[in-house]
Amino acid sequence: MLPLSPEKLILMHLFISLLITLLILIFMPGQFKRNIRNAISIFLFNFLIPIAGYAFSILLFLIIARLKKETPFEAKKLPIKDITMEKVKVKSRKLGEAALSQLIKSKKVNNEKALLIMGNFINPQTIEAAKTALFSESDEIRLYAFSILSKLEKEIDDKISILKEKLKKTDDEKEKATIHFELASLYWDMIYLRITDRELMPFVIKEALTHIQKALKLNTSPEVELLAGKIFLKLNKHREAEKFLSSAFSRGDKLMKMKVVPYLAEIAFYKRDYKKVEELFNIVEAPLNPEVCFMKLFWTGEKW
Repeated sequence: MLPLSPEKLILMHLFISLLITLLILIFMPGQFKRNIRNAISIFLFNFLIPIAGYAFSILLFLIIARLKKETPFEAKKLPIKDITMEKVKVKSRKLGEAALSQLIKSKKVNNEKALLIMGNFINPQTIEAAKTALFSESDEIRLYAFSILSKLEKEIDDKISILKEKLKKTDDEKEKATIHFELASLYWDMIYLRITDRELMPFVIKEALTHIQKALKLNTSPEVELLAGKIFLKLNKHREAEKFLSSAFSRGDKLMKMKVVPYLAEIAFYKRDYKKVEELFNIVEAPLNPEVCFMKLFWTGEKW
């Protein structure tokens, strides 16, 4: 066989370079641009570097062909069943509000810094951070902490005053029940958030108990019974607490059951009924409260 002339070799090389360029452009996934600039770049790479260009282009072709098979789906074509069956994988958050509250409790974040981060996220840890920040060496931190505590306390006091005035003016039993429940909830917030002084705590608890008992006489909804259970549990009256919590659990919907479980589990723990504690935490599916989450992991042995 006679060797090919240089002209024929160049033409063959030109044809192969064009063919490889065309194949790469055809199989290129939609997320890559098919434009003249890319086509010329691929062609020149193959044409100017004959052997290395072929090898690299074949490798590039295999990679692009594989990428084409794994092209991400379009959101508008995603079947709703795939969402409900949890086939869509998403990255979890590395840090959220619950994580911040845990960092405060573990002292891994300075209370003053946490106060600045969580100024609009009110929970017992935030309030504790604000109280600690009142003794800060920084004037700005002290003033900011004082403003958070004062504003929150004033808001609750104003709401209580308005509700008590409304209570005096109404004769409607249903409205009275709602007002008594709201008043009990506000007094409970003061207990839960620990924003009131220790000396006033007995008075606040007594007010919460008085209003929840009046609400119970007029309305025995699961929400009212849940709050009654919390208040009686705070007073260490476990029998009364269990009665109301059990009723709220049996009468409430799925969300209500999830809210009640931690309190029933606490009562079962005091009674040393540890099997009941485990059974109750098995009911909780995905607790948002980090403390409840840790308790569920401990009692059920689950790994998340």
